[in-house]
Amino acid sequence: MSGYLNSITPDSISGIIFALEGIRRSVVLLNGPTGCKFYHSTTSDHQAIRPFESDPLSYPEKLYFGQPRVPCTYLDNGDYVYGSAEKLTEALTFLRDNIPFDLLAIVNSPGAALIGDDLHGIAMGIIRDKPIVIIETPGFSSDICSGHKTAALALLKQLPLHVLGEKLTNTVNIIGISLFHRNYTGDVAELRRLLKLCGIDAGCFLCAGVDVESIQNLPNAALNIVVHPEYGLETAEYLNAQYGMPYYICDGPPVGFEATEKLIHDVCAILGKNTNAAIVDSEKARARAYAFLSRVDSRTGLPKGVTFAAEGTYSELYAYTNFFVRYFGMVPDCLSVLNSSSDCFKARLHELVDTLGVSGALNRDILDTNAELVFGSGNTITKLKLRKHVFSGIETALPSLGYYDVIPKTHMGVSGALLLTEQILNGLAY
Repeated sequence: MSGYLNSITPDSISGIIFALEGIRRSVVLLNGPTGCKFYHSTTSDHQAIRPFESDPLSYPEKLYFGQPRVPCTYLDNGDYVYGSAEKLTEALTFLRDNIPFDLLAIVNSPGAALIGDDLHGIAMGIIRDKPIVIIETPGFSSDICSGHKTAALALLKQLPLHVLGEKLTNTVNIIGISLFHRNYTGDVAELRRLLKLCGIDAGCFLCAGVDVESIQNLPNAALNIVVHPEYGLETAEYLNAQYGMPYYICDGPPVGFEATEKLIHDVCAILGKNTNAAIVDSEKARARAYAFLSRVDSRTGLPKGVTFAAEGTYSELYAYTNFFVRYFGMVPDCLSVLNSSSDCFKARLHELVDTLGVSGALNRDILDTNAELVFGSGNTITKLKLRKHVFSGIETALPSLGYYDVIPKTHMGVSGALLLTEQILNGLAY
């Protein structure tokens, strides 16, 4: 298995910030030095555009430093000795008087977490009419999945939730999608579309473009659907223990026709809904994909036998590998596990590769792959290009190569299966 540091992967504080930035009309105040804010602000703004302009002169305040997201208290050496209360008070007063928001979140950077300032006391003395979520420690040396879970649980524990007497029988929540998932906007749209075909409303996509009111009404849904278990399983377990909410864990993210149809059948069986419209939609997409695959196969024999490499969490690798091998007949050369401390689906992935007879793929370094197709982040694709490896790279994760997705993309659901078919066929052709 490739080492965690072979690819620069985001840590817990990134998971926290991106989870909180995934809430509409939120302000995430980072209590830390300016160096901790720039990447998080840039990524959040690229993933979920708020202001239309991108002129640094539009954000001259010293909290924002030319960026529209993630203001920070710009701590320096003296603040780590004498405390950050003065700068926190300055920042909170400015935000209260100048920035409209529905939720304020304060996140300590790793260094600030050692100071011991009373963030709650300081904040409550200044912000009195808006909900506040405070995360005192970002979780040292933990990965992005852990940070996302920390933020999601903090939201549910610190926000006042509205619990009705009866469950909304047609409503589900989606848990485990992060702003840091490359195609999160398209993922949300596709899952909402498929559920709607079954007569099911998606009430809350927790931390994925949702508003505060939807989070507060989250306990009233009939079911929680966990899409990425590394990000969402603990949250679903908490909601089950606290509010008696049942949850369904996807068989890996619903990548491919088979996985999508399984999700549809399972959720509809739980809620007593009709699958017909969604299954017909999937069957039509299968027919369209087959038409293109058949033409390419008749001329070239591809994509059968094509080697691929992929990186991701255990559940992501399980989902992609299952689809690529069973549907396209492709062969995994390397499966590089990121965020390996989150071992949800580890056993499932090992069982899959053992069944397929390709367990050696888990022991190869993705930077040494000879695969014809590589599914990974822009960083990994660029590294392989610099090594003069000839292949086609298909982005599945951030950081990206900078492509502007004007039309939201997804690798999930029926639409995602079609997009992956398109990307694979074109990746082999050019």
